Amino acid sequence: MDAEERELAQAAVSLTAEDFLYLREKGLLSEQPEQVKKAAPQPVQEPRKKGKRRRVSHRWPDVGTILIADYRGQRYEAEVIAMPRLKSGKALKILTGPAAGKVCTSMSRAMLLATEQQREEQGLGKAGVANGWDFWSEKEKVPDV
Repeated sequence: MDAEERELAQAAVSLTAEDFLYLREKGLLSEQPEQVKKAAPQPVQEPRKKGKRRRVSHRWPDVGTILIADYRGQRYEAEVIAMPRLKSGKALKILTGPAAGKVCTSMSRAMLLATEQQREEQGLGKAGVANGWDFWSEKEKVPDV
């Protein structure tokens, strides 16, 4: 701010409403000063409303069902077991691989646990493992002859 602008700012501080009306009547006060036009405020945007969390319900396979998954050339198997203390009443017991014998309370956790060693050895991170419900599928039942 140079000296002239500072002087104008100090003078403006002492102006009253009547002074502004007088200046407007005489045409000495523009409707919108040039500086204000340049720095016109942007329209205020409403904050985005958060959507309701989508509820997804999956139906667990029956107890005793064998689930299989193929991940980068390795086959994994798990069995649905009863777990009465859980809301779903079911859990997965991993049957094959380094995590064999471990029990997981969710499809996604079972997927991560079953593939953990393979992913670490191959430096894959979590590549290709995102949703346990998509990862596992029911093993085809061979009919008894």
